[in-house]
Amino acid sequence: MNPYETGETFCLLERAGITFCPGNGLGHSIAFLFRGEFKHSINSNLLGILTVLILSFRIISIWINLFKNKTHNNIYGESDVKNY
Repeated sequence: MNPYETGETFCLLERAGITFCPGNGLGHSIAFLFRGEFKHSINSNLLGILTVLILSFRIISIWINLFKNKTHNNIYGESDVKNY
């Protein structure tokens, strides 16, 4: 995504005629953040940095739980470990 270009908005509030949209500029903010342009990221939407932190924390916690619980389940949710 090129954060310097503008495009169509997906905000339902703006499409309904309300001028305030809390997610306005969030995609641009995240794109600026990954490019290392922190000042532009904050100016686009202050919640961009918080969003990346929350999503990163959630992904890491899922990985930790996945590797902590080494029980392997098949596609039906049943354990593949045989209890003899």
